[in-house]
Amino acid sequence: MPAAVSFDVWGTLLRLGPAREAVVKVFSELSGRSPEQVRAAVRDVDSEVKELRLSAGLDGRRTVEESARLLCSRLGCRADVNDVIEAVDSVVSSLRPEELVYPDSARAVMEVREAGLRLGVLGNTLFWTSRATRRLLLSAFGGSFSYMAFADEIGHSKPSPEAFRALLRGLGVGSPQQVVHVGDNPREDLGGALASGLKAVLVVREGLGAGLVLRGRGLAVVPSLEGLAGLVEEI
Repeated sequence: MPAAVSFDVWGTLLRLGPAREAVVKVFSELSGRSPEQVRAAVRDVDSEVKELRLSAGLDGRRTVEESARLLCSRLGCRADVNDVIEAVDSVVSSLRPEELVYPDSARAVMEVREAGLRLGVLGNTLFWTSRATRRLLLSAFGGSFSYMAFADEIGHSKPSPEAFRALLRGLGVGSPQQVVHVGDNPREDLGGALASGLKAVLVVREGLGAGLVLRGRGLAVVPSLEGLAGLVEEI
């Protein structure tokens, strides 16, 4: 029997697009560059920082600072990096939950909570800090989550086993086999969870026709989070 379910945030519980556009707005105003130029820089820095996390072991606490520094360098911003981060946090955290929450994720959180399982969050951080994400999750889901862990707080990013171990400690679960992690990233969420001994659900909202459930391997790939509570029991 599972004891807990953990969720990735962006692309799983909340839509990433509006938050990324908030980043574009801030850097466009700071640099005087067009939104198109800023979007291109954001895509490049996104890839570069993710690669640094994997290849160079970039500390989870430094990812937000490094992404802001690199964007400022690419776009010619002269603002203090801490001021930039504060500005991005402010704009992202002011987004309305109804703009961000996937309908299926809202129902999934409610179903899993009603099933009596503990709920957690395990999220990486990049262009804004966990402060902004926490505000949004609290506004959207209230007190549904008993524990939330973010890379800029715990110092480790998914798919690192250390990130998942921090999650288990926070949830108070002794065995990783008692936790199902739900996310949208094949490497960070699916691969990271399975390599750390957890079970996993990968949600692929576009381009996936039918779902796939591999009970013996403790994983599922699904096009939505509808019926998540039953799926968690199944795998």
